[in-house]
Amino acid sequence: MAGLKRAWGFTPLIKYDGKTILFNTGGKEEILKHNFQVMGIEPKDLDAVVISHEHWEMYEAIGFIVEENNKIPIYTTDVVIQLLREKNPAWEANLRSVSRFVQFTPSIYFQNLRSGRRRGGPRGIDEVHIILKTDRGLVIFQGCGHPQILHIVKKSKSYTGVDKVHLVAGGTRLLRPGTHVYIEDSGENVSPPQKNYYSDEYYDQLMIDLKKEGVEYVMPTHCTQEPAESFFRKSFGDKYIRQTLGMTLTFPID
Repeated sequence: MAGLKRAWGFTPLIKYDGKTILFNTGGKEEILKHNFQVMGIEPKDLDAVVISHEHWEMYEAIGFIVEENNKIPIYTTDVVIQLLREKNPAWEANLRSVSRFVQFTPSIYFQNLRSGRRRGGPRGIDEVHIILKTDRGLVIFQGCGHPQILHIVKKSKSYTGVDKVHLVAGGTRLLRPGTHVYIEDSGENVSPPQKNYYSDEYYDQLMIDLKKEGVEYVMPTHCTQEPAESFFRKSFGDKYIRQTLGMTLTFPID
């Protein structure tokens, strides 16, 4: 779609099961407002906003939405809720905590998982994902993928009882080999530890494991870097989707 402005982050507009949901807002209100105008939509058209986690590019533009739609429910983590309370106490009535798993409609779910101890400090990072139940399997939207893509897939299948995954889309936090990272498991809802994390061997095994879990399509975005991107392209072939600004996906994909 011509005329859209690009910014750091991952902010898909999801229309499914009779609902319209904005997943994250981006970090700048003026860019979000401009893109809404280009797309011909208004905040009042939304049924909900879901904010994945506390990084600025996921929630800082929320003011534009709430100012135009003051009844909009905002589903997110407790950390983001506190940040939004501090940003504007008047938004309290809009805030909805996703502590573990929320069924929004018969076919739309919100899931909160926690990453291991790395960028998030000793407590890790809570991150909310959107899961759609389709005839071809689950469609999973993740913000940055801090709890690790494989863990997110496994938990999504476990919570919903659906064995196949039609698409995983979003950031994966797969950085270059040699990145020094600490990952610890501190509970069943926390991503498990990995050996040789971010190495070529890890990438190879990850692609095998994702396919074993029934993942059909992948669309890595946002904070996925090379060479991880090349492993997705090589492993999934024509089932790898390159995200472009303003693209539209219809499910099933083929």
